[in-house]
Order: sequence, then structure tokens, then C-alpha cells
Amino acid sequence: MADEVPQLIDVDEVPELVDVDEDDVPDLVDVGEAAAEPRGRARTPIAVRKMVRDKVPITLLTGYLGAGKSTLLDYIMTENHGYRIAVCMNDYGDTTDIESKALQFSNDDGNDPSAGMLALPNGCLCCSFKDLGIAAIEDMVAAQREKVDWVVVELTGLADPAPIAKSFWANEEMGDLELDSVVCVVDSRNVLKQIDEARDDGSPSECQRQIACADVILLNKTDLVTPEILDEVTAAVAAINPTLRVYRTDHSQIGLDKLFNLRAYAAAPTAIEECSDCISHTHTKGHAHTHGHHSHGITTTTIPLPPLSAEQFAALNDFLEEFIWAGKLLVDSKPVSWDGEPPEILRTKGFMLVDGEEKVVQGVADLFDIQPAVGSGDAQPKLVFIGRRVDSRLGDVVRARLGI
Repeated sequence: MADEVPQLIDVDEVPELVDVDEDDVPDLVDVGEAAAEPRGRARTPIAVRKMVRDKVPITLLTGYLGAGKSTLLDYIMTENHGYRIAVCMNDYGDTTDIESKALQFSNDDGNDPSAGMLALPNGCLCCSFKDLGIAAIEDMVAAQREKVDWVVVELTGLADPAPIAKSFWANEEMGDLELDSVVCVVDSRNVLKQIDEARDDGSPSECQRQIACADVILLNKTDLVTPEILDEVTAAVAAINPTLRVYRTDHSQIGLDKLFNLRAYAAAPTAIEECSDCISHTHTKGHAHTHGHHSHGITTTTIPLPPLSAEQFAALNDFLEEFIWAGKLLVDSKPVSWDGEPPEILRTKGFMLVDGEEKVVQGVADLFDIQPAVGSGDAQPKLVFIGRRVDSRLGDVVRARLGI
């Protein structure tokens, strides 16, 4: 099966985990495989150098307290995996015995941007960014630039990653940093209950929002649930966000190459073509379809797009500006009737052909960007919206705006 690619996820089916060529799409890790992988296996310097980019990539790590974030961070900061990672922890207390493993602790000079950085024996660095802003993180990393290939930022268990991802993605003060992806760790034992929880105002829970904004999900603690429960969890997660890469793990053990260099916010067709929707074999061509769950509050709709003319592209760009930036849904300059409040978008992805030129759409919350695609891919033109009150009517609006 070395040349196969992952099956597209249908929310009515539990997706199978398949093996693929590691030079193409990353393997989906099964529990036994993950457990068998040596924790101390070092990566060769050549493999590390392949991941070096002009800017230092950032991975946001989210997940409920107790899901396994600390276990993953402990692996990053203690094992000889070969990566030089700066870990920005929300609180040192969330990870056991890190300070005792440090080689040195920088001085308390307030003028030193590297103050507060711990140097670890495996070549990684860590710091606490509690109460610090993006600029402070950028300054600390810049001071250690020759020692850092990657940055992992841990979010609190109750954090909504959407506004944080938006800040890291769009902030002009980022300098030498760029957002690569959002990784979410979930507790397979408790995630179904956490998904069905709601805020006091009836809006989706933090767990739902974390899953909706993630690019990768680690279904952790798989050794503590039955195969039937694990399949139910997989389907529930895919119902919220069918664009995810899903890995099943035990004690958060996974090769870091599965989490890094995903370019989920880059203008790369691979960031779109690996969206695991099921348009091609379960829905009528040309019509949007929606994934959801009766109690989630967060749904996904995927809208197939034809090749676009320059005029149609301009119309689509106008639609995205009005909808994502201003929260307006208009057809022929008239508001579209929507039951209750209009949709709230958490994540936008898209791929389109405009007069033969490939373009990629990326968005988080109320920001989006369209760039020429980098490299070539076989992605089918489409728009994917993930958020609240999202349904197939968005496809009707898009087609009306495009005149198709």
C-alpha cells in the first residue's frame, strides 16, 4: 500500500487508517505502531536541514487539560529527536521536572530578550510566555535564532485557538516567524462528553472550537478505550472538521515529522488537497455539502468550484471580503435571509483555477488571504468553510455570485 493516499472522510463512515509513502502524505499512526516506535530515536541532521525555511515556523499546541499536551511537550524537551525546538509553555508547572533537566538558565536582565529561556540537554529551548505578547516571543526567538529550527507554542486548555492563530498569522510584528499549523490533542476517553458541552450562552464548547481550528488531531489515550468508542470518537471529530489529519496515539507518542512542516497556512495546494471531504463519491457534482452533528453547533460545508474567469474571481473575492471581513451575505446587493444570526467562520480553506492559474485561499476567523499556489497539485477546486451555522446555503450564495 506504499503508493496509496488516505481515504476521504465521510461523516457517515468511520475512516480507515492507511499506510502511505512517507515522501508523499504522512502515515496515519495506529496505536500499535506508535507504541512500537522508539522514543529516543534521533533524526539525522540531513532530515532536520530539509525542514529549514526562510522563517522559523510556529506550531500552536492546543487541547483540554489532561488530554496529553504535557506528555507531548515532555517528549519534545527531553528526547534526542534531532530537532532544535523552542517551546513556549503557558506555565512551567504544566510540565514535570523541566527546570531540573536544564543545562542553564539565563539571567534576569530585563534588557536581555533571551531572559527566561531554558537550554535543554537535547538541544531544545523552553520558556514561559504567560502574560507575554507575540512581540516578546519573537524577540526571545530572534536572540536564539541560530539555535532554533522550530517554535511550539502551548495554549491553555480552555483557549479558543482561532483568535490566537489569527494573531500569529496576520501580525506584521512576526518578523522571522510564520504560523505553520495548529495541533490539537484530545483525550479519547472524555472527548465525546467535551464535544457535547456548551457554553452558558449556548455557543459551541472550547473543545469543539479547538477541533474546528486544528489542522492535526491526536486522538490520545487510545489504550484506554474500546475500538468501538475509538471509531465513534474518530467519526465525531471528523464531523466537526473533515479537513483534519487524524492520528491515534498512546501517551502522545508520534513522530514529530507528522506534526511539523505541514504548511497549513501556506499557499501550497497540498494544504488543500489533503482536506478529507467526500464530494467526489457521495454527493452530486457542483453542489455544496455539509458535515455536522446534531449537538456540535460547528459544521463544515464544502463548495466545489469550476475553473474561474478573471471576472468570476473578482466576484468571488468580493464575496469573501463581504462575508468573512464584514459578516455580510449579499446577492444582487441584497442581504440573504438567514435563520437567526449569520454564520460565524472559524477556518476557511480553498483552491481555485483562475484563467489556468492555481490560487490558494487560507483564512482564520475574520481574516483571509488569496495567494498564487506554490508548487503543483491535483487538488480539486473548492471552498471549505468551518464554523457555526454553516450549511449548504453558502454554496447557493457562491454560485449566485459567480453566475453559475
